[in-house]
Amino acid sequence: MSGRTVLVLARSLPLHHAGGMESVTWDLCRALTARGVDVVAVTTHLPGLPAEFHHDGVRVRALAGTTPGRYSRSWWSASRTAVAADLVRGTAGLLSVSAGGFGALGLARAAGVRTVLQAHGTSVDEIVSKLGARRVRSLVTLPRNVSGLAKDVVTYRGFDEVVAVGPRVERSLTRFPLGPAVAMPPVHLVENGVDTDVFRPDPVVRERVRADLAVTGDLFVVVGRLHPQKRVDRSVRLLTRFPAATLVLAGDGPDRPALADLARDLGVQDRVRFLGAVDRARVPGLLAAGDVSLLTSQWREGLPMAVLESLACGTPAVTSLTTAPVAGADVPRVDAADPDELAAGVRRVLDRHVGGSSLLPERYSLTRVAARYAELLGAA
Repeated sequence: MSGRTVLVLARSLPLHHAGGMESVTWDLCRALTARGVDVVAVTTHLPGLPAEFHHDGVRVRALAGTTPGRYSRSWWSASRTAVAADLVRGTAGLLSVSAGGFGALGLARAAGVRTVLQAHGTSVDEIVSKLGARRVRSLVTLPRNVSGLAKDVVTYRGFDEVVAVGPRVERSLTRFPLGPAVAMPPVHLVENGVDTDVFRPDPVVRERVRADLAVTGDLFVVVGRLHPQKRVDRSVRLLTRFPAATLVLAGDGPDRPALADLARDLGVQDRVRFLGAVDRARVPGLLAAGDVSLLTSQWREGLPMAVLESLACGTPAVTSLTTAPVAGADVPRVDAADPDELAAGVRRVLDRHVGGSSLLPERYSLTRVAARYAELLGAA
């Protein structure tokens, strides 16, 4: 290993399952590798794959005996052992994706390795969201979040640097109650980056995808898990206001049967395309084909990658008020619980959108984001 080695500890990667945090982690690993950094992604067991292998130029170390994609006692123990072995060989920095590196933090600090926490949210955010949701299932799990908050207070202060992936996370880390309760290390706002070589406007792909989906009118796109908290039902109901529009749902989850029933009840089933879980390589084409992407969640979302990736593909987005503001008129935030306001927001972007060029602000470029992480990790 070289002096520019970085250990990235994450409980899950896209090789486990597709998800926003997993995609962010992997894109960052690839971008750091492209900068000449020796990246080792330490993660949980990957069934059917070897314990160590290279993928997209990144070295992956999947720890045997750990529960795939989940935190567990075996993960805390195995990740400490794996980090201890790597520290003997020498490394520049350790990046903990959420709590992924908590178990190995002490070892890294003792070895003089720079430690950076990438915070995607806090237990405070989760507690507030669950109280706001007022769902029995969410309220039952609140004690676990309260316990997580106590662990956050103890652990955060052990890192050299903390990265907040969005303004809302930054506020949660620096204001009451976490800010006053924790001797917080420096908190840096480094928002997630988009690979604009992959997510970009493409007129040829746009027409091909629209033809494959048999779309003739406006195309609304939802990329994400079909979970009740995401309130995708609001996007389905929106079709009753746009009789020529088609809705594509690129994702799967427990809410799919209810959404299919709702589409039938509303008489719009012929204009809803349930694609199920789609390969990530297919997402750029779907977004480029859309006229607007939708995020109508009641959950506090921060700044989802699906919104940034949509903008990079030249497609505006309409989001709920629970999503962080970005890009001004290209991403109007509306009260998604109000059908009239949601429909008005969609009409606004449809009326003003020309298409053909990226709408992504430069600060969300993956190249710029990776350069900042390399600096914080001592691997610049």
